[in-house]
Amino acid sequence: MIRPALIAIFALATLLPAEAFEGRYWTLGGSMTIRPAGAGMLKVDAEIGSRSCVGVISARGRPQGDRLVAEATEYGEICRLEIRRRGRSLAVTESGACTPFHGANCNYTGTYTPR
Repeated sequence: MIRPALIAIFALATLLPAEAFEGRYWTLGGSMTIRPAGAGMLKVDAEIGSRSCVGVISARGRPQGDRLVAEATEYGEICRLEIRRRGRSLAVTESGACTPFHGANCNYTGTYTPR
């Protein structure tokens, strides 16, 4: 009995629609807005800042279940933001060449909660 329920929960989690990501989120020192960009794509705009850095990125990606990988290019290098649903929040990690988007003293990695 428990097994079918777990399978159903897993299936729902892997089939989340794009709307599951859309919205405005914040984290200490930063914010993120995710909205439709057409053709099944989402646009991710994020800003971060502290005394030692300021960062802004506008990336695009296509959701796949509970995961969205959005990419932005600067100086021929690609910065990737991997965004995963964690309940109502988003867990964000970055990879690739993201330093041009925020400098060496900060990053977009963290947990973002709905505003």
